[in-house]
Amino acid sequence: MSKMKKIILIFICLPIIGGALYGAIYVSKVNGKSVQDINVKVGNINKTNKVAEKIIPKGKVVTKKEVKTPVIAKTKVKTQEYKKALKKQSDMVVVIDPGHASVTSMEKEQQAPGSNIMKIKEPGGAEGINTKTPEYLVNMGVAVKLKNLLEKKGYKIIMTKTENKQMLGNIARAKIGNTAKADLVIRIHADSNDNSAVKGASMLVPADSKSTKAIYKTSKRYGEIVLNNLIHGVGIKNRGVVERNDLTGFNWSVVPVILAEMGFQSNVEEDKLLSTENYQNKLSKALSEGIDKALMQ
Repeated sequence: MSKMKKIILIFICLPIIGGALYGAIYVSKVNGKSVQDINVKVGNINKTNKVAEKIIPKGKVVTKKEVKTPVIAKTKVKTQEYKKALKKQSDMVVVIDPGHASVTSMEKEQQAPGSNIMKIKEPGGAEGINTKTPEYLVNMGVAVKLKNLLEKKGYKIIMTKTENKQMLGNIARAKIGNTAKADLVIRIHADSNDNSAVKGASMLVPADSKSTKAIYKTSKRYGEIVLNNLIHGVGIKNRGVVERNDLTGFNWSVVPVILAEMGFQSNVEEDKLLSTENYQNKLSKALSEGIDKALMQ
């Protein structure tokens, strides 16, 4: 082969060899990078699988329904709590005692078990200074509204009386609550005072005395809660919780009992309010919410 031919052959082969070498190097780099990327991705998949294995046991098929189970469980818990609250209220008995009657009785009864003190059964209630509305009408008006509101909340309600002409002594009223094994007895009253400037609401509760020692603490706690709700719900002056050991209806009770004095009929402003349907609605609403708070603690 002549020298010239060899030179020509070298020039022809060099590009071919160079291209082959470049291609091999390029493919090696690309393949190396691809393998690295694949290893990273596989590593991530393996990590994901390990996490999944902790959450879902091997061999378990996960369905859509099962994925939503925690949400359903939460809903069930809330529903169960709601049903439990309803059940508690439906199991509770509240006795509502509208004070006084359209008839009076001068017959006497013992102030407390074993007591020598005798008190008149039904001396009659107060009367509006201007409206002349008898107290028993105000008491019954609020009592009936309170009954309806508490029944809507699920409570079992017992009224000591449903007509104004029914005359009951205070021992008889207390025995209704005792027989019913009431969770609470609330006695509904309006107040009166010789001083027409006196106004506001108070809550009477049993004193820590021999006859009422067993119900003293619970009655007082309930009374405080209900009064607080009454004051804030209606916007009336707070005359506080008053302990009494001289009330026959308290002394003969073996279940928690409170007496709401909703305002003074001897006060011109409160007399007018107490005789209106709208104000009686406010009073009954505030009392019902207070009773619910007290009993649902």
